[in-house]
Order: sequence, then structure tokens, then C-alpha cells
Amino acid sequence: MRTLTTVEAVDGVTATIEGRRLVLWCTNDYLGLSQHPRLIQAASEAARRWGVGARASRLLAGSTALHRQLEERLASFFHAEAAAAFPSGYLANLGILGALLSSDDIVFIDRLAHASLIDACRLSRARLRVFRHNDTGHVSTLLKRTATARPTGGYHRRVVVTEGVFSMEGDRAPLKELLGVTRREGALLYVDDAHGAFATGATGRGTPEVEGLVRHTASADRHEPMIYMATLGKALGCQGGFVAGSSSLIRLIQNRARSFIYETAQSPPVVAAACEALDVIEQEPSHREALARNVERIHQGLRKASDTFTHIVPIVVGTSRRARELSASLFEQGIFAPAIRPPTVPEGTARLRLSVTALHTEEQIDHLAHVLRQAVSRIS
Repeated sequence: MRTLTTVEAVDGVTATIEGRRLVLWCTNDYLGLSQHPRLIQAASEAARRWGVGARASRLLAGSTALHRQLEERLASFFHAEAAAAFPSGYLANLGILGALLSSDDIVFIDRLAHASLIDACRLSRARLRVFRHNDTGHVSTLLKRTATARPTGGYHRRVVVTEGVFSMEGDRAPLKELLGVTRREGALLYVDDAHGAFATGATGRGTPEVEGLVRHTASADRHEPMIYMATLGKALGCQGGFVAGSSSLIRLIQNRARSFIYETAQSPPVVAAACEALDVIEQEPSHREALARNVERIHQGLRKASDTFTHIVPIVVGTSRRARELSASLFEQGIFAPAIRPPTVPEGTARLRLSVTALHTEEQIDHLAHVLRQAVSRIS
């Protein structure tokens, strides 16, 4: 059984919990924008002009000029024809995959994909197959086997679903290889880049940019064709989810995605803050640069060498009991890193899921590494 931890106050990466000041190592505010003065001012001004709530769904009276501006900005940033925003990333996955898939289709999902992706695939009524984590050869084999699997001559649509940066593993999907496989086999690639968007890539355009799938020329600077979904509630410091793609895809989403059609629109202050955040990350690359430096420092401090290291650092200890003990030990040293245990992660892989941000200091990173090495050795 889980219990909720009440955060009594927060200031950047420090928080008051149970009356104690602790350093947060479990936040998704990767660029530290959630308390950025420009975002706070934009949200405040929008609240005075538009009110707090959106008052209606997007297809009724809930689609304001702010919502249109956000979607235009997202489409421009990711070099897509259009974009559609949702109140959360979870709702975005449910809506997008629900609109794309039916009982005539088949969907292939990475074994370690996020719960929202699993739920979306199950609810879509499409046939569901699981492939081994980041195993493009397995994906290719499954696609070949299902090319003509149905008596009527094959599935109407085949979709491969993955994360960009995996939320619990911290590794990246091999998007270039996956895109090559799906193209050869006539399938679609769906990428949930919730933890990669805005935080990774030379310009913040996420895992596709890291993987070399964003072209940088004056005439053709864009993502390679894929269904690209991400969130506003992590590196952007706000709340919501979105999909960027072709105009025809976005029209389909607006007319078939149940979590878009039947849900109240995002709060105008949050939408205004997201628009401002897009300006901040383009005008102030120092946030992303600070995150990159801190990512390198924490991996060096923890001696976790990897070709695909990211701002998410899993410390896998095995049993739930050991994970809880390690978390409690760190809490006593001023570090807040809750235990992650099944069913969030597979049995036998309970862990601490550390996340470094642009706001962490060198001293905080070094202290974490020192305390963690000592604590792990004690429970081993």
C-alpha cells in the first residue's frame, strides 16, 4: 500500500516535508521552469483576463485564443503542420491511440512503456502484442509475422508504440532504427517523448533530435514522419499533453479522441504559462545547458557509465523492502527519493528513480552521490 507524502512548501529543488527541509530528487521539473518568474507572471495575467477555469470543452466554448496560440507555437517548435493539446499527457495517450486504433488493427508496445500507453492500447480494442525492451529485431519479426495475419488479408493499421526517454529506466529508444523498421514494414511509429521533449536535444526538440531525426536546414527543419506526443508538465514546467503532426492527423484527433472531445479544456492560466515557457526555452538556453552539465556530473558521481545516459537515473536494488530502506536512509540525510516498486516496475526491480534538474547545485549532486554510495553498501 502506498501513502501520500504532503509537500508543505517548495522552493526550486528543496521542499519542506514533515517539517524538514529536503532536496527533491524525484521531480520532473527538469529545466526548473515551474517557478520561473515569467511563467508565473503570464499565468497571473491570464487569470485576470480569462479567469481560472476554461468553462467548457474544446468543441464548445473552451477553446480560447490562448489555446490556439499554444497549439500554433507547439506545431512551429516541432516543425509540424499542426498540434492538439490535452489537459494531461495521460489523456493525450488515451485519446490519440483511441482515435487511431480499432478492433481491425494491431499495436506493438515496448515491454517497459508507461502505464498510460498500456491502458490506451488496451482500451483501443486493437490486438496487443508486447516486444522486448528497445529490441528492434523483435519488432521487425513481429511486424513480418502479422503482415497478413487476419483472414481478410492483414490488419488495417499496425502501430509500434514506444517512449522516447523511458520514465523508469532513463534510457532512450532507438528511434532511428525503429523508424527504419516501421517504414519498411508499412507500420506507424508512435513516440511518447514526455521525458525527452524540451529537455534533450541541441535545441530542446527531444529524443528525435538526439537520435538525428530532426533536420537543421533553412528550408526543412522538422521531425521525421512519426506520431509525436509529449507533455507540458515536465521540462516545460506546466501541465498538459499534446500531439504534433500533419493537419489531417490533428483533424482526426479533434473529431475522434474522446478525451479531447468530452474533457474540459486546459485552464487558461496554465496555457498562457506554457506559451511563455516555449519563449523561455528558446531565449534562455542556459536552462538546458545547466541540465546537461548536471546530468554528466551525477553520472560521474554515481559511476554509472552509459552511452545513453539521461536526467533519469534508476538505482535498482531488487526487493521492495530494500528500496524502502534505502529511501528512508536517504530521507534522514536530507534527500527525498521515494521507493519505486511493483507494479510500477517489474517484480524484482524495485528502485529509487532519481531525476536531476537544471536547478540542482554541484554540492547537492556530490552530497547525493556520497550518501547514496554509503547507503547502498550498507543494505547490500
